[in-house]
Amino acid sequence: MLSCCFGKASAQGAPDTNAIKANIKTVSDSITINPAFAKDLATRTLKASQQINYPWGIFMNTLALGSIAYNDGEREQAIRLHETALTYGRAHGFRHKESTVLSNLAKDYGGTGNTQKAITLYHEAVKVAQELNDSLQLGGALQGLGQTYSRIGYPEEAIKYCSQAAEIFKKKKKYSTLRWSYNNIAASYMELSKFDSAYRYVWLTRMAYDSATGGAPPSAEFYINMALVSDSLSRKDSAAYYYKKAVEVALRSDDHTALASAYSYLATKEAAAGNTGKAIQYYKEVLAITEKYHNLEGNISTSGSLARLYAQNKDYYNAYNYALKEAAFRDDYINQEKINAVTALNAKFEKQQLQYEFDKQTAATELANQKKIAKRNMLLYGFIALALLLGAVIIFVVKYFRQKAIITANRNEQLKQRLLLTQMNPHFIFNSVDNIQSLIQSNKAEEAINYLTKFSKLTRQILENSRENYISLDEELNMLDNYLNIQKLLYNNNFTHQVTVEGIDPETVLLPPMLTQPFIENAIRHGLKNKNQGGIIHVRFYMQDDQLFFEVTDNGTGLVAKEKEEGQRSLSTQITRERLESITSKKDIHIYTLNITGDNNTVQGVKTFFEIPYIYNL
Repeated sequence: MLSCCFGKASAQGAPDTNAIKANIKTVSDSITINPAFAKDLATRTLKASQQINYPWGIFMNTLALGSIAYNDGEREQAIRLHETALTYGRAHGFRHKESTVLSNLAKDYGGTGNTQKAITLYHEAVKVAQELNDSLQLGGALQGLGQTYSRIGYPEEAIKYCSQAAEIFKKKKKYSTLRWSYNNIAASYMELSKFDSAYRYVWLTRMAYDSATGGAPPSAEFYINMALVSDSLSRKDSAAYYYKKAVEVALRSDDHTALASAYSYLATKEAAAGNTGKAIQYYKEVLAITEKYHNLEGNISTSGSLARLYAQNKDYYNAYNYALKEAAFRDDYINQEKINAVTALNAKFEKQQLQYEFDKQTAATELANQKKIAKRNMLLYGFIALALLLGAVIIFVVKYFRQKAIITANRNEQLKQRLLLTQMNPHFIFNSVDNIQSLIQSNKAEEAINYLTKFSKLTRQILENSRENYISLDEELNMLDNYLNIQKLLYNNNFTHQVTVEGIDPETVLLPPMLTQPFIENAIRHGLKNKNQGGIIHVRFYMQDDQLFFEVTDNGTGLVAKEKEEGQRSLSTQITRERLESITSKKDIHIYTLNITGDNNTVQGVKTFFEIPYIYNL
């Protein structure tokens, strides 16, 4: 109850600062154990602090609510609260907490995918902690840097910063934090294929875990890490032992994620050894788990593996059924993406309404306090009125730009969904499934498996890339090559293709995903429509005046013979133009499509080209 939380009250009935300090500690202790209770207590304590204008209470509870919002997955809300805490703390001289706030804010931005902003804030947190000579805040900032670099694929940097953090936590005997430093270092060494070092740090993680928990039994994650390292060191018996232990622990603790991971490994190993019967049994266990917990990505991957294994066993009936299940799961995945987009939009709207009520209540409280002051000192009345007016204007401006940002984000999400649907169109999916079925019925098992593998890989690439704002040109080229190979199978190899990259390092250039494939599909479907053989598709990426261009050409009959299909071409052109405008904030985006002419102005095909925005992967 509120009266219990705040203990003794002042003579005016307001809560005292000692009770607020006690609540701050309770909130800190409860965030991970009972987050719902911590959120409720922090919210009420913040209001009590505002009521008596207690800066430390306002600062610490705002900071705590930001951390709770992050744990709840409310990244934007967490950013807003932590930025408020940062500004408020600097204004009231709470510099001794500044590094912690900066690290929390960096973690928020990292959670939204803005890793560059996160890295900048972590470095600022390191600098502040060094100036304060606060080793624990320094360790937290260094570990955050290491985790961020690990997440974006820089294992050497991750090892560097996590090792510095580990030294600090080891000296301070902060074993619960130390084990995460060791765990990140182990994962980075595995990524670098330095498995002896990875093996050592997995054991150090276990030792830190024992020190933190007083010798509690290891988690399934520990056994899985040991199995991965043992397998990489060719210690097959040890790897099998650790995976079986992971299964036992996961079953006892109902850790379905670890259980699915262990079964997947065992299935892969049995399949590699030629024991397809055992592999199928393990994959069925995985599928039962992924279906139970509605893991659509796991459903897609596992049903595809089952289809391939049954095809290897020449059990084409089951192979066909699991191929259909995989296609159905992919359809569910696309539909779920749409539902998630709508749900996210509704959630943002509800948060905005709640924030409006919170701001309204806060404004009312502040107005009441100002009226009390005005009664004691009428000379300040004009200043208070001006402050309220400015506050109202600021609230209006902030809400206007926040609403504008929500609308822009929703529009970008809709564009992504429309573009995903143009790439994963039903005709392409059903034609691919029909081709697989035809190959199976013709007893062309190897061709069917090859086709199914390429189709599964392409679909996974498209779904994964659709979630990213930028991917490397190398990833884009890999996806396009896979897509063109599948199209050649669909069109009975009546065309050849060539992909060229001129003056560009594909690994260092990042570009928005899924911009080019619809134009390549147009070149195949429409440009080569009347060619039964001898078709040529040429895809080209090149730099010109520091601008990245994409170009696709075909040797078909040209635009004149395809005027009736112009509506189909214009759909992908319109979606791409809208997306480019959203990315670059330009309104003069040009996508050029024109005939290729030879001697005597004879049409020799069609060329489409346009500029693609890009950034460097430093």
